[in-house]
Amino acid sequence: MADRSTDDLYRILNQVQNVEELNEYLAELRKDTASVSLSNYLNYIMHAKKLALHDVVTASGLEQHYAYQIINGKKPNPSRVKVLALCIACHMTVAETQHALAISQNGVLYPRSSFDAIIIFHLNQEHWSVYGINEQLHLEGLPILE
Repeated sequence: MADRSTDDLYRILNQVQNVEELNEYLAELRKDTASVSLSNYLNYIMHAKKLALHDVVTASGLEQHYAYQIINGKKPNPSRVKVLALCIACHMTVAETQHALAISQNGVLYPRSSFDAIIIFHLNQEHWSVYGINEQLHLEGLPILE
């Protein structure tokens, strides 16, 4: 199921006729999601972009111990703002960030949200400074990444 598009999954789910078929669908879904974790994804991105763990933790602006726990998989359900801070520190694109948010079961970036629009803009501009983004969020009277 991991290689199927969301549209394909909707089509499959729309054809489910009974609880047994739903349970089969859910079992397949669990198999796919069990192998993908935020920790694995963050480590994959850091390796692909040749980013040092210490540099990512520092750039995230998060409390170091907590950031290490997220990256090492010991904090499996971090908040959306913490995931965003790590995505920015990992120099992720919008698509990569959306994937990290989905994996962590947090809401994806939504362009109608002022907060999200600022994040999207900075990611598109390859401006990966949590401090700089927080500055603009603060100027707009929005919550900051912390």
